[in-house]
Amino acid sequence: MARVAIVTDSSADLTPDMRASGHVTVIPAPLAAIRGQDLALLHSDGLPKASPLALVDTFAATFTELARDYDALVAVLLSRRLGGIIDAALQARERLAKLVPIEVVDSRSASLGLGFQVVHGAELAQQGMDASTIAAALRAATDRYHVVFSVESVEHLRESGQIGRSAAMIAEALQLKPLLRIDEGQIIPYERARTRDRAIYELADFVCELPAVERCAVLYASNRTDADRLLATIASVSELPAHRLTVNQIGPTVATQVGPGALGVAVVEGDVE
Repeated sequence: MARVAIVTDSSADLTPDMRASGHVTVIPAPLAAIRGQDLALLHSDGLPKASPLALVDTFAATFTELARDYDALVAVLLSRRLGGIIDAALQARERLAKLVPIEVVDSRSASLGLGFQVVHGAELAQQGMDASTIAAALRAATDRYHVVFSVESVEHLRESGQIGRSAAMIAEALQLKPLLRIDEGQIIPYERARTRDRAIYELADFVCELPAVERCAVLYASNRTDADRLLATIASVSELPAHRLTVNQIGPTVATQVGPGALGVAVVEGDVE
């Protein structure tokens, strides 16, 4: 049976239990690798062409260490459209081409939209699947993972380069608490809400409109009270059993990008029966 290591970055927001149960290795994601404007080179479409050298070195060192105990590695990482982490991992893979097989998977997501994919990858590894099969399964299922979130202010996203200046100015002028969605690996507008109560309603409505939900996590940066309100709202209008509905705090890597008032959901869409 192949021994396959699962690797991710800190934007996955994995809890200690998730990391431990899947034996997942988490690499810290520096802000310079997420803020595309801080990278030295860009493709014409705005995607990063080069990543900070220190992060490439970190990936290479981690991959080398894991190669001592594993036959192959699968790195499931932050969406390439949200930063340069994928590029750093690919550069590290090139350095180690003769050492160990490495699959690099673009999750096309962030926070637990990425984290849930990592958990699934770890489950497949524990079932004995090889690295290429695990990577193929994850790539084929990225559309099943959804992240929708509300922010108190769009300024943090503007500063990190995730939304444009004009969009930020409009949202602030209208005093909106916009709902945003990660779609095709990038952040796009989803709904406009002027109050936190309305944002909570819209987030719950998003979850309940999905035809089948396998798992849902309420995400919050700093306000646990609002997270509990959202959890209660989803629980009251959906048929999700308690073990499929959790509250998770957004980690510092993502919280820096979305701001302290961020509130959202990460959902794994199941098969329709």
